[in-house]
Amino acid sequence: MKSRVQCVLNLALLVGAIFANMNAWAVDVQHVPAPAKAATSNPCPDADGVNKVDGKLECLVIHTVRNKKIDAAHKGQVRQLNKHDKASTTLLVYLHGDSSRGGLYDRHFKHFNGFANQHTVFVGMIRPGYADSNKNASTGSSMGGGDNYTTHNVDAVANAIQALKAKYSARRVMLVGYSGGAATAGLILGRHPDLIDDAVLIACPCDLNIRRQGWAKNIVRRSLSPHEVADKVFKTVHVTAITGAKDINTKPEQVTGYIQTLQAHGVKARYIEVPNATHEAGIFGTAQLRQVVQSHLQRQ
Repeated sequence: MKSRVQCVLNLALLVGAIFANMNAWAVDVQHVPAPAKAATSNPCPDADGVNKVDGKLECLVIHTVRNKKIDAAHKGQVRQLNKHDKASTTLLVYLHGDSSRGGLYDRHFKHFNGFANQHTVFVGMIRPGYADSNKNASTGSSMGGGDNYTTHNVDAVANAIQALKAKYSARRVMLVGYSGGAATAGLILGRHPDLIDDAVLIACPCDLNIRRQGWAKNIVRRSLSPHEVADKVFKTVHVTAITGAKDINTKPEQVTGYIQTLQAHGVKARYIEVPNATHEAGIFGTAQLRQVVQSHLQRQ
């Protein structure tokens, strides 16, 4: 009898110990910290607004050309400079295309360096996931090229331009984009309408619905299309689209409808078609392109 009672007591003690351990384990589980969320941005500790710029979402490589008078910005003299000069600082930003021969995504910068003067800062920007000819790479992903006009990438570029505008106390911002860079520029015009004053869109795939009907139907899936935000572009913006008549990559019809939509919305937009020019040849380095850019820069 005594042994039976002892067995019952031992069993009760064992059950109690099990429950105690289960409760302790439950308490420990409740105090396990939740896993940290993945960072939504890449740090940019060496951003100086000359070689790199912080786009909040990505850290972007840039090539900057400026006049000595603009260097006064580093001495806190920009406001004084702009106060006495009739024309204040203009920020001219160039965005490259999606693909490039030999990976030279900065190869077109040379066509715009000469516009830098005492009132204009030129910045050639390397878009997210791409690198320049010296293998200096912007953070982020190019997503294989051709289908990277996403909210993330577009906003990273816009944030970077905003940071540069503040750094140089620029009153006006002019954006020049080529091919995929032009699509990015068109999206910035619609998504960040208060940021850009003038835009030149070279060989722009500005209507992705048309692009998807051709060779890119199985390629362009995640990108935003500039024509879908055309009605958000401010009426104070001036836009010029220029495309080669023989461009089989971004055919003229991929941008003409976009320009017509801008015009119908009250935006001062125009379309220039260059005879015999292809996707690149016949546009870059020509007097016609220089005159187009200069006409925008001279606008007050």
